[in-house]
Parts: sequence; C-alpha cells; structure tokens
Amino acid sequence: MHDIKAIHSALKREEYGKVFTLGNKALNDNPDNPEALYLVGAALRQIGHLGLACCVLSRAIAKEQKQPNLWSYYGATLHDLNRWEEAEKAFQLVHKMLPNDPIPPANIGATYVQRGMWREAINWCDKSLKLDPEHYIARISMGFANLSLGRWKDAWEYAEALYGNHLQIRVYNPPESREGRWDGTPGQTVVVQCDQGVGDMIMFAQCLPRMQAVCKEVIVECAPRMVGMFQRCFPGIYVYGSLKEDSVDWLDNHKIDCSTHISFLGRWYLNKDSDFERKPYITPDPDLKKKWLGWLEQFPKPWRGIAWKGGIQQTQTHLRSVTLEQMEPVMKGAGTVFDLSYHDSNDEVARWNIQQKQQVIRPPIDVKDYDDTIAFVAAMDSIVSVTTTIAHVCGSLGKKAHILVPEVAQWRYAYKFNDGTEMIWYPKDSVKLYRQKPGEKTFESAIKRLSKDI
Repeated sequence: MHDIKAIHSALKREEYGKVFTLGNKALNDNPDNPEALYLVGAALRQIGHLGLACCVLSRAIAKEQKQPNLWSYYGATLHDLNRWEEAEKAFQLVHKMLPNDPIPPANIGATYVQRGMWREAINWCDKSLKLDPEHYIARISMGFANLSLGRWKDAWEYAEALYGNHLQIRVYNPPESREGRWDGTPGQTVVVQCDQGVGDMIMFAQCLPRMQAVCKEVIVECAPRMVGMFQRCFPGIYVYGSLKEDSVDWLDNHKIDCSTHISFLGRWYLNKDSDFERKPYITPDPDLKKKWLGWLEQFPKPWRGIAWKGGIQQTQTHLRSVTLEQMEPVMKGAGTVFDLSYHDSNDEVARWNIQQKQQVIRPPIDVKDYDDTIAFVAAMDSIVSVTTTIAHVCGSLGKKAHILVPEVAQWRYAYKFNDGTEMIWYPKDSVKLYRQKPGEKTFESAIKRLSKDI
C-alpha cells in the first residue's frame, strides 16, 4: 500500500521515471495489481507511449472493472489512438457509474466530433454543459462541431475555451500591467499570436486587413519562416519572428493594450457565410517566383505539384493520406511531377523513381523560409493534394488546386459549402474538393473523379 501511495504522488508530480521504478517494484510483487497497472498506464499515456499504455490499462481492467478513473484513462488512451468507437464505449461505462459528472458526456461528445457526427457531438456536449456550463472539453468539442456545420457565431463562442487550455496564451507585459484579451474594441495596439499549424496561420490571415482597419497597431508574432509572407502581404502590420523565443527584444517598440490568437480572429469578422470575402489575399515573392520559373525551365511542361500525406497521428494522418502509388492516375498528362510534401519522402520517391517511367522531382525548397514554398506553388501549372497546408496556400493565392478530402474531414473542410465542392474560406475558382463518398474505404474512387477533371 505504501508503494501505491508513492506512485500516486510521483504521478501527480509528473515524475514519470519514479512512477515506472516504483510501479515495477509493485508489479514484481504482484503482476496483476490493478492499481499499479493503472498508474503505470497513466504515466505511459502522459509521455506519449500510447500502445504500451493501452496494453497495460487493458490488463488492469481485466482485473478491476468497477473503477471509473481506470475506465476514463483507458477511454482517453483509445481516443488518442483514434479508436473512437471503443473509446466511446469506455466513456459510456463511466457515465453510467458517474451520471452527474460532466466529464464522461464531454468525452463522448469528443468521440463524435472525431467521427464527423457533429449533431450527436452537440447533443452529448449539451448534457455535459448542463452539469457544468464552463466545462472546457465540452465547450471545445461544441466549438469544433459548430465550425464543421458552418454555425460560425456559436462556434467562436465555444472555441474560446481552447485558449489557455489547449493553446498557450503568451503574455507580453509585466504582471503589474498585464494586457487583457482583445474584445474587438477599436483603436488599440493588439498582438496577434500565431498558433496551430502553418495552414491555419494562412487561413486566418485573411482577417488581418479588417483588423488593421480598426486598430491603432497590429503586431503579428509568428515563427521566423513566416515573417516574409506576413510582411509582404500585409503592409503596415508589425511582424516579429519570435514566437518560439522565451524572451523578445521588440516590446519596448510598442505600448501593448491586449492580445489575441490568429485562430480566434473569426470571432470578430466571420460570423455568417456572407462575411467570408472569398478573394485572394496572399501574393508570392516576385523574386523567388522568378527564381523558380528559371529553375523549372529544364523540365517539360505542364508542371504539376502533388502532396499525398497530411497531418500526424493526432490530426488523423491515417484518414488524410494516400500512397504515392495511389496518386499515379493524377500524374498522367503532366510533363513533370513535383513533390510538395513537407515530410521526409526521399526514400519513397527514390523507390518510385527506380520502378516507374514517370519520375517525381523533389525541388530544393528552403524549408526555413515558407515564402519559398509559396513561390514554388505559384509557379506550378496545377496542384493535387490531400488536406494539408498546400491547400491553404493555393486558396489564399486564388490558385486552382484539386484536393482529396476524407469522408470524415477536419472542420476546415467539413462544412459542405456549395454542395461540398468548395471551401468557403477561399475564392470560388481556387480550391476544388473531391470527397470520399459514404462507404468508400479508400481514395481510389475520389482519385478517379479528380483525374478525369485534370
């Protein structure tokens, strides 16, 4: 019993090495000790060893099935592994054990969000919010569900729970004069903190000119590789590439009134479909585009860029990605095919090029300056991609792109605007979506539909 209390304390202090040492000792004495298994499994999940955590927690449940905390951790681990139906069953059991606890219905709602069942998600999150109106998991899931349904105004209200919970709020002024969160008030100096991924930064950047029109000063803090794009496309806005730095040297240049996240700007400017301007707002660097056009002259036209992998495990890469072999139909008719992947695809491309007549060229893009990617994309004759950053680059440029979208799409692509063939975020003739239809297990049929169009 003493060891179990010590393991609890170590887990609470996030001393995971100590959890494993003490847990191993307890399990040496009794390999079927469910509480020791639970605590070790919880620590494994916390450090990202999800498969191991699932095995250990499953073993604990085989020995003890009446502990809600154990079922909650097991369900959360299944959720992290994208096993959402199994996760829901675990959360349902917890809900029966603890009917007045807001956490289980919030977690159930989150599993429905991941499965693209937006209305069911809202129903379960409603149950959670009746028990605790401020429960952040329920509010975040409500936000994503409403975004996916195009219920913009409600979505932003609930999505505010992201900030400070899942997304860090950076503080720029000292504690005695700490700035507040921007509430849309005109005439202020506002720092816009970039967050999420590059695609989201680009997507929400369309709100910056409207913000600039009402603010005294707009300051964008971003990653260094995004500075050039923001400075060129949004003149008059101050841009600093210090987002990942612990301290910054530009604070004395401004008297900051408040701050916000770039992904929250929709709260003030995008509350109904007609608020989306649907016009290009990004331009490529002319010198970089000229450089690429000169380099591309050595290759036969038309030039077609392709990207076939999107996301990571936490953002459903297994749903969003295809193989290079599956992309073969969209290579037909291209003079030269170029790899636009941001992941390391060298081995995959090398194997393809050994076996296939149609070669895939990986361009020497400067990954430290995203302007180089934007310029290269702008130089292409056509683009085919899965749901990844390239889709947002094309949309913001107003450039035609053909995008493969999974049946269960992330919220950015989920709202079925204009019969689901367009993204409301971008101009009408830019991003065209090719969705998996219900029951299609792979992208094969969607790729065939796309290849006919190009």
